[in-house]
Parts: sequence; structure tokens; C-alpha cells
Amino acid sequence: KYIFICNFLITFKSGLCAVNVTLDAETAHPHLQVSADGKEVRDTGESDVIPGSPQQFSLVGGVLGKPCITSGRAFWVVEVGNKVGWELGVMRDGANRKGKVSYKPSEGYWAIVLCGQKMYGAFEDPPVLLQLSSKPWKLGVFVDYEEAMVSFYDMEALSHIYSFTRCSFNGAIRPYFNPHPNKDGSNSSPLVICPVNQTDISNETIY
Repeated sequence: KYIFICNFLITFKSGLCAVNVTLDAETAHPHLQVSADGKEVRDTGESDVIPGSPQQFSLVGGVLGKPCITSGRAFWVVEVGNKVGWELGVMRDGANRKGKVSYKPSEGYWAIVLCGQKMYGAFEDPPVLLQLSSKPWKLGVFVDYEEAMVSFYDMEALSHIYSFTRCSFNGAIRPYFNPHPNKDGSNSSPLVICPVNQTDISNETIY
């Protein structure tokens, strides 16, 4: 299925690989619950959990994925489902995780966001409001390290959402996930990393 979708969306450069991303629970904000297989994360809605790892996000409800990406072209797919809020993208491995985080490329964050069920945006500087024709159910995150690009696609609508270009990665980057708070039970669904069966696609690419 994903071979068809990916080839429909874009024609890839040789060497683009589907990455088997798993969540690194050691980096998860203490309010977050990461599944045993490292494929799902949700907000517990609790507010009195004490942080236990120096690698954790201390204020922002984020979690990083692994492995790190230091070269090449990679992609993964995330089911956002009917969530009313989330953030997805990549983060420089050494970017700030403590206290208030400044979401912008110069601080090592390349991510898009859904807020309040209907408002989509890209964390540029200044932020960019995104106009989507439909609510995505599954999102593809595509990284071209050498071309300094991070792109996002709606994998069900087969449409491009946004691309960050001329990214200053300056070292390893990692998948970034934030399921957003679940204070009233309306955002209880997890973010789910989807299985992607192919490991290499050999075609030309246009983003």
C-alpha cells in the first residue's frame, strides 16, 4: 500500500529508506505514556508526575524517536487519527528540551502542528498558517539530509502539506512527537507510528 502511495505522491531519489522508528521513552515528558513496543504515545492527563530522566522534556509534552538521522533520505508514517491537537517533525538531537521550548528552525525544531482541532501551522519564524482541504489521518514525514529538507504529506489524500527547506541540521536529528494535552478527555487517542513495509525505493525525486 505504501509503495503505491509514496510513488503517487512523489518520485523518489534512489536510496530513500523507510525508517523503523520507535519512541525513546527516556526522553518522554513525564505526563506521556509510551507503549511497550515504542510505537504509540498518549498524554495521560496527569499533572503531578515527577520527572525521572535528565533526557526528558521537562515542560513541553514531547518525546523523541530513534534512530538518529545523520545522512541520507528517510521517511516514516504516523497516524494522527481524530486527535484535536498534535505536533510532528524532527528535532536536532542537542536542541533544548528543558523549560520553555522555542519552536523554530534556528532552535533545532522543524515541525508542524494542529491546535484546537482545526488550526494547522508550521513552526517557522514567524509561524506559518497552513490551509488544508481535509483533515489528515496519516502523515508522512520525509527527510532529505543532504538537501536540508523536511517534508510532510497527507498519506490518505496523497497531498503535500508543507516543506522546510535550507534546514541547518548541524548534526544528528531525531523524529519528534507531541500528542498534546488531554485535559478533558477529548484528545485521548495516541499518536501511532505505522508499519511501512518497503525499505528502499529507487526512482528520481521531486519534493
